[in-house]
Amino acid sequence: MSKGEVKINLSISPTSFRRRMFFNRFALQRIDGHVLAYFALVDDSAILRDIFACTLSKQTLKESKESLGAYLGRIGAPKGPTPAWSPPPQPMATDVATIINMGYTEDAEIVLSTFAVVPAIKQAKNADKDREIQADGVACLRCDLETQRQFLAALYVKENQ
Repeated sequence: MSKGEVKINLSISPTSFRRRMFFNRFALQRIDGHVLAYFALVDDSAILRDIFACTLSKQTLKESKESLGAYLGRIGAPKGPTPAWSPPPQPMATDVATIINMGYTEDAEIVLSTFAVVPAIKQAKNADKDREIQADGVACLRCDLETQRQFLAALYVKENQ
């Protein structure tokens, strides 16, 4: 750890998420280095059945790049192109995530969480600095593994071009 850095111990509940959904389409919009990510469930008739939007800050993307890149290396690159899909044009509620975790069993999973930095730093500097800070579960998103690969590759593709 370099001078001025503070170690923060985080804990993410495996059960308390504000949003849970299955998705089979996504779209990414880049805004000043941040990414507005849309996740959607579209049925076979091309009808939008569910949608969720979340902003990933450039700091979150930077801090997650190494671990998500290693994860993509383990699961392999996408086998095909991402299906074309555009989110609806009307405004919608948008959440924010500061932590991105991924994994898979039969389904793939993207877990988005968040925590407030200022109180976490204060706690880390105080006597209870070893106590874990509970991160807030933003969303538990399920998809097939190929969709997860496509999402992860698209998340970092702009900076690699």
